Amino acid sequence: MKLKQLSKDEVITLFNERIVNDFAKEEIKPLNIILKAMDDGIYECLGLFDGDAIYGYTFLVKMGMNYLVDYVAVYPEHRNNGVGSKMLSCLSDYLAKADLVIGEVEDPDYTEDEELKSLQKRRIEFYKRNGCRDTGLRVRCFGVPFIILETAGSTGAGKDELWEVYQSFYKAVLPKEMFERNVEYVDYNN
Repeated sequence: MKLKQLSKDEVITLFNERIVNDFAKEEIKPLNIILKAMDDGIYECLGLFDGDAIYGYTFLVKMGMNYLVDYVAVYPEHRNNGVGSKMLSCLSDYLAKADLVIGEVEDPDYTEDEELKSLQKRRIEFYKRNGCRDTGLRVRCFGVPFIILETAGSTGAGKDELWEVYQSFYKAVLPKEMFERNVEYVDYNN
């Protein structure tokens, strides 16, 4: 298995057939924003392939040598077979020279639905088993509370620096008004 760059046509198809089903509505960026970010050279869309068959995908925001894993998903028929771990391993290889790689995972502390809370906790444990660690940074993006994780090879920046980097990803991708309305720091001490 390996990661391959997706064409715009493949991204459009993937968006319409997979992303709208794999992620909660409030987590999905408009397709036109994704395509513009691709045109601007700050957004990379990769598919996980075994031969010609696609098993999953990941979308990344790139700012210099810093990356935000915007979306990562394995097709449902390939889940629970080690494909997710393989994808993260391939992604680690792909981003081996990056300074910082962060990702968002839904914060189960804000979920009242016990089944959903259990799923969110399993996701966090999956990422931790695959070398990610909790940065301590908590954000709310488009109303969704997230825990910010970083990969093992990242710089280990503090929360303030991570918050600045996190904002830079969304400022680069979103129109100013959309960013200001939808991206916020969550301070548990308040």
